[in-house]
Amino acid sequence: MRIKRWQVVLLVVVAVLLLAKRALLDTVAEPSRDYLIDVAALHQAAVGGGGELPATIEVEKVGEFAFPRTLVVAGDGFRMHPMVLLSHRVVWPGGRSVIIDTAMSPEEGAKMPGSKPFPDAYQRMQTAMLGADAILFTHEHEDHVGGVAKAPNFDAIAGKVQMTREQWNGPKLAREAFPPGALEKLKQLDYTGLHTVAPGVVLQKAPGHTPGTQLVYVELATGTRYLFVGDIAWTEDNIRLQRGRPGIATLLMKEDRGAVAAEVRALAGLPGDVHVVVAHDPVALKRDVAAGLFRLGFSTSTP
Repeated sequence: MRIKRWQVVLLVVVAVLLLAKRALLDTVAEPSRDYLIDVAALHQAAVGGGGELPATIEVEKVGEFAFPRTLVVAGDGFRMHPMVLLSHRVVWPGGRSVIIDTAMSPEEGAKMPGSKPFPDAYQRMQTAMLGADAILFTHEHEDHVGGVAKAPNFDAIAGKVQMTREQWNGPKLAREAFPPGALEKLKQLDYTGLHTVAPGVVLQKAPGHTPGTQLVYVELATGTRYLFVGDIAWTEDNIRLQRGRPGIATLLMKEDRGAVAAEVRALAGLPGDVHVVVAHDPVALKRDVAAGLFRLGFSTSTP
């Protein structure tokens, strides 16, 4: 049987597409290095300096959006995967507080696919930042720093912001999102090893998704322990299945895929009583609120 030229071309095109799908959508990254999360050291850094530990953690759902599932978990289909924009508030008795991530403004959030912003939650977060002792970021992408970038009272909160040197100087920071001259008002946090922000709150660098990605460990007075990991994982499935984002997502975001895979592997090996908090997982959010791990909504009173 004679094969026609167009049939050969079609076969080549199909083969190329299948190879591209495998390389860009299905293949799971291999860790490029070892990454250590020493929970005992984090605990010691959190409690070793003395001082009252925080009493609770609150969460605001500032918005919702969705990505195709195959961009979230390598090789996992094309259905739309719901995601959330969150901000957390660590609260001590007496009113002291630390904000972890600030989502993004409703106007910017509306540009996300499948977006649904919650302006009231965004406004409560803005009010909470005015009373916070510190504002931290798991990393420098706009959906985590945008609440500060667009803060109507930027000068009032600038002194509270602890943006790391890597976050401030990194190529992933949307500098154009900040008003002219605003970034220069933020003091750069520079640390090595572990850095204790306040009793119960400790930072550890985890570059990969971005140069400025860091873990935020929180330990409450009850002994409950949390590890905020930002976008190292977009869903708990990345950790449970040991399958991170696909190659196409890595290319689009220019992340170090091997480093992220190493961090995901380390997260899977943590003790079961450490509650890993990924930034965009609505299923985990609903479960954790129901379990009492978070109080939904930023309060105006102290616990």
